[in-house]
Amino acid sequence: MTASRRAEHRVEESVFSLFQEIPALCGFTVALRTDGLELADIGLFPAPADDEARLIHAEIRDALSALLEEQPEAHRLLSGRTFARALH
Repeated sequence: MTASRRAEHRVEESVFSLFQEIPALCGFTVALRTDGLELADIGLFPAPADDEARLIHAEIRDALSALLEEQPEAHRLLSGRTFARALH
């Protein structure tokens, strides 16, 4: 498996895991900043209390940071993307 495919696979696993672990998570957008990536938007339903929303934000941020540390190639796969829960 190439490094690019490995990174794609890890991004997919990490995002899937976030949606599994956070039932209220509807989606999130990752923005590129000059100093790295940041969460530009997080959709949660039902809307949690402020403290819980901050914890969810931190959980997503930490998961993406761990992913980038493990797979630096994932940076280009996350930057500027919106990830949404698929409902069928």
